[in-house]
Amino acid sequence: MTKVLILTGSARPNSVSTQVAKLVETELQKREGVTPDVVEVAELNLPFYNATISPSAEDYVATDENVKAWSDMVTGADAVVWVMPEYNHSISAIQKNAIDWLYKEWTNKPLAIVAYGWYEGANVLESVKWPLKVLKSDVRATAGLGFMKQLEVDGKAKDQAAVDQILSTTVDALLAEKQEVVVSEEVDRVAA
Repeated sequence: MTKVLILTGSARPNSVSTQVAKLVETELQKREGVTPDVVEVAELNLPFYNATISPSAEDYVATDENVKAWSDMVTGADAVVWVMPEYNHSISAIQKNAIDWLYKEWTNKPLAIVAYGWYEGANVLESVKWPLKVLKSDVRATAGLGFMKQLEVDGKAKDQAAVDQILSTTVDALLAEKQEVVVSEEVDRVAA
């Protein structure tokens, strides 16, 4: 079984993030051997990041019980889908905090990002690119869903066929085996 975490991105009651996560969950449920698990990041009760040592340090050990549980959750997943709202043209504070608490758990972890908003989440996709690159995450797919295009403002599908196509492509990329590019020395010499 492939376990995929779907992480919501808002602490708002009746969040659109929860609705979009359900759309992602439905797409993942179509795949044989895949077990999706929707996690409301707000319910993790993570403290604001305040570690005395960076999670990237070799001797870092989480001491907060909620952070330990969060670490175990990400470690136990085969892949992760972040459902990201665009807040002020960037990532939500609750998601940034959840990312910041971990390091090794994100390294080489297959990720997909499904962003949403008035501009199809374009700004959040750009703003989250660098933190995930620093963490050496394996971002396999990004997708944007726009209000009044693919989504209604409540997060339900406005154009179900478009949502299905976007999420199917995203999930395919997330679940695909990582492709290693091997360049032979002979090709290198010919190119030189």
